[in-house]
Formats: sequence, structure tokens, C-alpha cells
Amino acid sequence: MFFDHQIVLLEKDSKTKEEAFRLLADELIKSHCVNDQFYQNIVQREETFPTGLKINGIGVAIPHTDSKFVLRSQVAFMSLASPLSFIEMGSQEKKIDVSLLFMLALKEPHEQLGMLQNLISMFQTPGVLEALSSVTTKEAYLSIIEKNGLQ
Repeated sequence: MFFDHQIVLLEKDSKTKEEAFRLLADELIKSHCVNDQFYQNIVQREETFPTGLKINGIGVAIPHTDSKFVLRSQVAFMSLASPLSFIEMGSQEKKIDVSLLFMLALKEPHEQLGMLQNLISMFQTPGVLEALSSVTTKEAYLSIIEKNGLQ
């Protein structure tokens, strides 16, 4: 359900996090999962509530925004060719290098907490972030998601 549109962008060379957000948001728009205001609100929310996490030495970001900008729940994934600087979640200034993005587009507000918990649990599973960092195909990514009980 959350991954059925298979929005997977691998080894993207974005110069800024906003550019990375735009690439993912455009894919979500093309799949009719979000409205045209989604991108702008992702950027604004990231400025106020940063989503960078450093887990086992690997930087991950989980950008998301209010459900009112979402038409159908979906999670979009991007790996970056070169890490981008994000502010760490729960901080307003600590910067971390992020190379993996999971953009959440969740229609129902209650889905957000569950998805965040499931993703963080998956991230803490030994070897998963390393595997995600080295995926080269959409199929490999989807296999990792499936193996970790996220569908």
C-alpha cells in the first residue's frame, strides 16, 4: 500500500535538499498521490521541524508534511550520489550528512506515527541502512522493504 507506486530514485545528484525534495515531490504528483502544494509545505516543515537522523553512522532524512496535501498514502525513496547537509531531528542547528531520503506522503494523520516507528525500527536493524545505501535497482530496494515488513 505505502510502496505500491514504487517511487524509487537511485544515486541522484542533487545540489540542495530542496532540489531532492522537488524530484521526489514531482514523482508523487505524477502518481496522483499529492497535490501541488505538497512540495512547498515539505520545504517549510523541514525548516521548522528538521528530519535528519544519524543511525549507525549513516544519515537518513524523513521529510513529511500535513495530510491535507496528500491524496493517496505513499512513501517515496531516494539515495543520493553525494550526501546533503540536513539539520538533525530534535535540533535546530546540528548538521548531519544525509544520503538516504524517505519522503512520507500519508493521507491519514494516524498513519504518520506508525510509519515513522516502522521506518526507524527498520533503520536500526543491522545491515539494513548499509544495504539501502548500496542498492542499484528498484527491485533490490523493494526487496529490502518487503523483508522488513513494510508494504
